[in-house]
Amino acid sequence: MNLPLFLRATRAYSFPASIVPVLLGTALAAGIPHHPHRFDLVTFLLVLVGGVLSQAGGNTVNDYYDFKNGVDTRPEHGSGVLTDGTLSPAQMLRLTLLVLGGAAICGLLALWRSYAVTGQSLWEPVVALSLIGLACAVLYPTLLKRYGLGDLLIVVAFGVGLTLGAYILQVGAAGAAWGQVMLASLPVAFLVDAILHANNMRDREDDRAAHVHTIASLLSVAGSRRLLALLTFGPLAFVVVGAATGWLSVWSLLTLVAVPLMLRAYKEINVPLLAQAHLIFGLPYALSFILPGRV
Repeated sequence: MNLPLFLRATRAYSFPASIVPVLLGTALAAGIPHHPHRFDLVTFLLVLVGGVLSQAGGNTVNDYYDFKNGVDTRPEHGSGVLTDGTLSPAQMLRLTLLVLGGAAICGLLALWRSYAVTGQSLWEPVVALSLIGLACAVLYPTLLKRYGLGDLLIVVAFGVGLTLGAYILQVGAAGAAWGQVMLASLPVAFLVDAILHANNMRDREDDRAAHVHTIASLLSVAGSRRLLALLTFGPLAFVVVGAATGWLSVWSLLTLVAVPLMLRAYKEINVPLLAQAHLIFGLPYALSFILPGRV
């Protein structure tokens, strides 16, 4: 399999959904003043690659089950590599196992590296988060997607879970500010779900025909638009309020640079543009936790 086909099959345009939470969790750790273990490059790279591979596996297993269950029938559905015959279901399943295996290896190496740096064994919290992530990847297309629970699952796995995991692997679990990290992850979680919701809005009628119940298929068209507006622009309101109250740095207001792209993505209900907006929002948001001059 060549690289362009791999990127298409794994829907690489959506990778900001896993990149941004890892960047945020790492930045939150690096921004802790006077902490003995704030940032380790090797740990960061292992978590980043592992997170992206986990998302790639989630995307491919979703395509596999949707194709096998007759949900995806047209070339524009999913990545398109199954519906247009570029890959067979067996090839897609092998690709899924390959990338999830790579994610597992990265996770084990990250645990080993974190222990070497922090001196703390993080098996319990990190394995728990990893198992939740794996369950999300498998249960989303096989079960939860049919009951409108996919959005909640994605928020937990790719919003809160990845952020918290990246943070803990840098600083250790002892004394970790879990609550603050989870609160800081909410804008990222909203934008991750915006990507999923926009995708489900596009597939609304096809999902209904296949008896798949997403939030987009359960709501009216107008209701889905309002929810997409909340998910897309809610993070901006979070940042403005956070900066005004002093909980967030004034540097966080740099996220407003994403507004034009967000407006266009919302107007067009454009999934790749929403993923790009997520990245453009997420980079300055993560950096705001480590830049000097925090309020």
